[in-house]
Amino acid sequence: MIKKADVIERLNTLIGRELTSESLHEALFCEVKHQKILRRYQAGSHTYVQYKLHISSDGSTPPFADIIIPGNPTTFRVGLEERDMNFHVISEAKINFTYMR
Repeated sequence: MIKKADVIERLNTLIGRELTSESLHEALFCEVKHQKILRRYQAGSHTYVQYKLHISSDGSTPPFADIIIPGNPTTFRVGLEERDMNFHVISEAKINFTYMR
């Protein structure tokens, strides 16, 4: 399992890039020891990272994404910006504590 601090550091490399499942997997599993995990994802047999977009219909809150790594109890949150019908990461990753309510 990747440590929380390492996950946050790796997610922060996505700032300015489009948020896709592929970019998430490449950012998180960038070390040599994780190449097997990345190959499984690229082959389509496994998915190790999931994200859920939150977009308000009235525009009162800026869009954001919750990033979930199965097996890790922590949910991470990044701010998004819509460009050309794609979502790009614009803020640093933070640990989402709202699940503790």
